[in-house]
Amino acid sequence: MRKIFTNTLSLAFRKSNVLNYGFSQQNKIRSALITIPIVYQFSTIMMNDTYDLLLQDDFKDGEMREFQVGPKKEDAVLVVRVNGKYYCVSNSCPHFGAPLSAGLLVGDKVKCPWHNAAFSVIDGSFEEGPMFNGLQTFPVELVDGKISIKIQKDLLNKGRVLNMATRGQDPTHYVIIGGGVSGQSAAESLRQAGFQGQITIISAESLLPYDRTGMSKALFQVGPQGLQVRNQEFYTKYGIDLKTNSWVEDIDYDNQNIKVNGQSLHYDKLLLATGGQARRPKVDGVNLKNIYTLRQFSDAQGLRESAKTAKNIVIIGASFIGLETATSLRREVKDAKIIVVDSNATPFQRVLGKEVGKALQKLHEDNGVQFVLNAKLQQFTGDDGVKQVVLSNGTKLDADVVLLGTGIEPNTKLAQNKLKIAPDGGIQTDIFLKARQNVYVSGDVASYPYWVTGEQVRVEHHNEAIHQGYIAALNMIGKPTPLSEIPFFWTRHWDKSLQYSGIGNGFDQVVIDGDLNELKFVAYYGRKGKVVASASMNVPNAQMIISEALRLNVVPSLAEIQEKKITLDQIKQLVQAKQGLCACKRSGQCGSKL
Repeated sequence: MRKIFTNTLSLAFRKSNVLNYGFSQQNKIRSALITIPIVYQFSTIMMNDTYDLLLQDDFKDGEMREFQVGPKKEDAVLVVRVNGKYYCVSNSCPHFGAPLSAGLLVGDKVKCPWHNAAFSVIDGSFEEGPMFNGLQTFPVELVDGKISIKIQKDLLNKGRVLNMATRGQDPTHYVIIGGGVSGQSAAESLRQAGFQGQITIISAESLLPYDRTGMSKALFQVGPQGLQVRNQEFYTKYGIDLKTNSWVEDIDYDNQNIKVNGQSLHYDKLLLATGGQARRPKVDGVNLKNIYTLRQFSDAQGLRESAKTAKNIVIIGASFIGLETATSLRREVKDAKIIVVDSNATPFQRVLGKEVGKALQKLHEDNGVQFVLNAKLQQFTGDDGVKQVVLSNGTKLDADVVLLGTGIEPNTKLAQNKLKIAPDGGIQTDIFLKARQNVYVSGDVASYPYWVTGEQVRVEHHNEAIHQGYIAALNMIGKPTPLSEIPFFWTRHWDKSLQYSGIGNGFDQVVIDGDLNELKFVAYYGRKGKVVASASMNVPNAQMIISEALRLNVVPSLAEIQEKKITLDQIKQLVQAKQGLCACKRSGQCGSKL
């Protein structure tokens, strides 16, 4: 039996990426909807298993529209016209459910408005962002001048694992050292590219690969299963041998042998995705109880348990880990005094500059977080557990719990005296992430030539680690692919997100377009008059536009922006003028069937 409904609906159109979203216990995000007075005529036939959508053939080329087809607001699809053809994909980003209709369409890819994930609207494959799943696609036909789309109900809001090969008879053995998201991305990309040989991931952790970013942003809400990228059945199904609780003792690069857990393992190609370890200041008392770093999930467990009864919490380091965690702690441990200590004059000074840093400092202060700046750490004191933090100016801060948000050190032990170590501390590679014959490097530990400037850089971003794993995999399998995207990251404080694109190392000028007091701005970071990076808050799709403009080399000069000779909308037009260079690349680089 079937029921047929024909309706004229006022669509709930999502038009802004400045929405109310946060972590729940299940680590999912709900988005706010803004209804605008646009009415489209369409019919929905609701079958037992599908929705049949019938639309007018009146889209302009390069236009996308969202249609809610089910009873819930998130039961929506995105219909797009590109190069004269219609396509339909799920509208919810598989990462945290952001409405893609509020994002940016460039070429044949739609960019998520929250975390810069990019998806092909043709086949749903992902190209950028913190992604492991693609979009569902739904068949589109033109029937009697109407657009007819069949939408399978059980696929509507589910991410899609891209088509992957399984383990075959190929005896070739690729080994990945490091069980983080970069190694995971490489393993999946190898299978997506059709590799049927043996894949081994060696991880020192006891958990399956997981997303670390949630630990600071939602310290008290996340659990291991909510963070993990895949379940055990996934590794079994696709023939990926994941060895947890395993330690690599040595690598013989000449003979291509690894000593792991006392046994020898031969590889044909090797990926070092060893990441980094939390940096602990070399001061007295640093190993006292209740002094934590935040790198592994066990760190998060210990910190949140100790913090629940703490009266005085001190955070060393006023940057991303420190201040994201300050937000989590302040919300949960309401009676504790939380003090952030940093040697710079403002938070985030090195990356975001003083102007943006002061604005974020005020945001935290307005929410009860205190700062001690221009102050260097001297030592920790206490009998067993920490009791005080002593600064170089003689100031003593009471502390029941301390978080060290003092950055990371690349894990290069396996490369010392064997591979070249770059001045930034990473393992030096070429633009193909190759360190030597049959050895590749990706993620936080990789130091590579940035294609925009040619300078050797090392980037500690979640999105970049995933993307580098993908690029390394293609090069390992013999598909030469340079690392040629623009790095992107986001940080979240008090329900407000800051997005950043580019590499601003050594910036010498900052131009602010907008209102820092209202936290509604775009900051442009320049070096020698050229825009090299940008950050923004509460300006929809600003970084999606600017990251594409940086990639396409169409960003105007810093002087033009400062003199207001060009606007963000005009930069968007420059990007859209080069639509032909904005096609999603993943379909062509991976297997013939995705």
